[in-house]
Amino acid sequence: MFSFLVPLLTFRWQAMLEQLYGKHAAALYAQAADFNKTARFYYMKAQDAYYLANAQASYDDWRRARRQWDYFYRRK
Repeated sequence: MFSFLVPLLTFRWQAMLEQLYGKHAAALYAQAADFNKTARFYYMKAQDAYYLANAQASYDDWRRARRQWDYFYRRK
């Protein structure tokens, strides 16, 4: 919604960090923020993979139980 403000806020944040801590420290903060963004992306991707694997395992267990039920209760 306010995506046009992101570069402006980023620039102001960077300028504030430079003023408070110096250029080197501000660059390290920017690098840390970038690493945090990347780590969060991969964490969310791993979490999605975990939930998909869990859903598939649950479905496989349900299918196995259904086959077992069919085997015992539909025999003649």
